[in-house]
Amino acid sequence: MPVKTFQLPIEELARADSQERMNIFRRYFASSRYNRLLIQQVLVRSASDRSLESRVKKLEEDHNKDFSDAVKAIKKSGYFDEFIIAVKEEDEALQKIIEAYDKRMNREA
Repeated sequence: MPVKTFQLPIEELARADSQERMNIFRRYFASSRYNRLLIQQVLVRSASDRSLESRVKKLEEDHNKDFSDAVKAIKKSGYFDEFIIAVKEEDEALQKIIEAYDKRMNREA
């Protein structure tokens, strides 16, 4: 299962207004969450196919490098303050997902 990289289109950020930039950042984070699920799927599959272990490691490394590269590019482009707003929004969304899992897991225990 290939991970789909959503490259932040830095040149598109320059042409976009602030709301459009937020939507681009949201798409980036949605892509990141999707890729994490794909990586998790490969990890789970590695239980029965040990050859996938190296693939999981490579996918995780690529995903983390992509994020690091995106942050560097955004800092250089001058949109870091807007990106941080999107980061906080994403963090809040992730927290809600985590809390929903916590509630579900506590009910099952």
